[in-house]
Amino acid sequence: MTLDDMRRVMAAVAVFEYRFGSPNKDVLKAWHAAIGDLAADDAVEAVRRYYAVNTDRIMPGHIRAGVREIAAERRRLAPSEVRALPSRFEDDINREVRMERGSASVREVLGPLLEHVARSRPELPSAMDELRELTAGPADVGGEVVE
Repeated sequence: MTLDDMRRVMAAVAVFEYRFGSPNKDVLKAWHAAIGDLAADDAVEAVRRYYAVNTDRIMPGHIRAGVREIAAERRRLAPSEVRALPSRFEDDINREVRMERGSASVREVLGPLLEHVARSRPELPSAMDELRELTAGPADVGGEVVE
């Protein structure tokens, strides 16, 4: 946020806080040092929201907390493909098509990985082959060889 943006935020504070008055350059720079990294529009909105429910004088920490809440709200309301999918209990004629596309993309991503793992792993005999090898020869029962 620039110093002009900070003036806008301070003007929003002054609208609600009649005791605040117009800030001098030192106050403006101090507030800018405290919250200058925030987006100006979000900071003005945080001021509005703060004074909608509070009567105490606002401080930079209140604005920072308000901007954090605005960002969290934005993330929560942002559309998400995962959240847009209906559950298995909802009626949706396209659900099966989307599930098949999702499965295909998973196979597309995991296929090369599984092939790589299979190529780098030595071929192991199956359990059945090991059992045949163990039982192929004569059996030793109680010290006696039985064929």
